[in-house]
Amino acid sequence: MIVFTAMFSKKSLTNAFDSVKANNGCAGVDGVTIQQFEHNLNGNLFSLSEELKEGKYYPLPLMKILVSKKNGEPRGLCIPAVRDRVVQRAVLDLVEPVLEKQFEDCSYAYRKGRSVRQVIYLIMALYREGYRFVVDADIDAFFDNVDHDLLKSKFNKVISDPLIQQLIAQWVGGEVWDGTDLKIITKGIPQGSVISPLLANLFLDELDEVMLAQGFKFIRYADDYVVLCKSRENAVQALDLSKEVLKDLKLELDEEAIITFEQGFKYLGVVFLRNMAMKPFEEQTRERKILFYPEPLDLETYKLKKRFDRNRT
Repeated sequence: MIVFTAMFSKKSLTNAFDSVKANNGCAGVDGVTIQQFEHNLNGNLFSLSEELKEGKYYPLPLMKILVSKKNGEPRGLCIPAVRDRVVQRAVLDLVEPVLEKQFEDCSYAYRKGRSVRQVIYLIMALYREGYRFVVDADIDAFFDNVDHDLLKSKFNKVISDPLIQQLIAQWVGGEVWDGTDLKIITKGIPQGSVISPLLANLFLDELDEVMLAQGFKFIRYADDYVVLCKSRENAVQALDLSKEVLKDLKLELDEEAIITFEQGFKYLGVVFLRNMAMKPFEEQTRERKILFYPEPLDLETYKLKKRFDRNRT
């Protein structure tokens, strides 16, 4: 059983800050950098602890920035303020060991001790065992389309503490500042938040369970998955079943294909062709760059508005 009050301790919040600092990252909507937050670390952590204890903690809006993906295309990330990253990390440290017990071995993204290299070795091992047909599928805009009610239901079945449930609801259904407007998140998991990868794996765990229960060689890395089969007929069955599960999750596929190792395919940046796995040079060298970073939000005006809205309700 999770003890929510463990989050309030100085040790827990200090450890959370150390993790946030190690990951670096830019300032959030308040313009406060990690270095500035650390300058008054004891005071900032004490304030967070008191807000959590008294039920007065409210996350600030997320800061939407644009970064370049490996292929050079822009990708939006929603960055929490440093203070909110600390609280998210403290919650993550509490709930991750519990949720990890629910996850299947076929899931490789965002998990300690798991890597793309392991996926490559597994795919090649299955090839040698005679699995030559591959279902290659990518979920359409997964992080933008996650249903909040379904996500909260899945989370609440495993984590029963109402205060942690409330924090998760606040984070997934918060606000985003893009430099011009504040928008409320009505669906999806904000990419860039500390807690988001864990929630993504939780939401798709149902897909993992169903595919493995039917005996398929199913491998998922975030929202990108493959199924290795010994016949085209079996591959069609696997693809159809995965579509049924995704429909129940209110998701659908963006791209799908049934291919063979003879034809070759690309998965997680690696090209698989017959008995070879190769990573193109450009995939190894392209760096991610920040393309757009908005001005911080006027927090005094924002806080006055939020106080008025809460008093009105």
